[in-house]
Amino acid sequence: MMSGGNNAESAFNVKDAMARLGNNKKLYEKLLTRFLAEYSDFYEKLRAAVDGNDLEGASHLAHTMKGLAGNLGADDLQAASLAVEILCKAGSVTPEMEENLEKFSRELNRALDAVRAGVNMEI
Repeated sequence: MMSGGNNAESAFNVKDAMARLGNNKKLYEKLLTRFLAEYSDFYEKLRAAVDGNDLEGASHLAHTMKGLAGNLGADDLQAASLAVEILCKAGSVTPEMEENLEKFSRELNRALDAVRAGVNMEI
């Protein structure tokens, strides 16, 4: 992947992600490409679960993204996912939940945009 701008660099902690993946650049690129292909509509799925009052399902989705974001080095997305997961486990939709869903959406879009722009793989 080509080098991206500041947005790409700030969305991912490439150094940590590469360390977790044994500095396997090809694997990291493959994971980023799959992330873009498979998770572009993830927020819509999470939002639908919350709107349908399926907070257990929403918690599971947030948990899944938390792990994926952690593996990819998307630290802000990981933190936003954790916040949504905790609030879903609390069992009710609150203004705090709405604020955290908005933050989750922003961080997911920032990460997806960074992959589209090309994550700088130089560490």
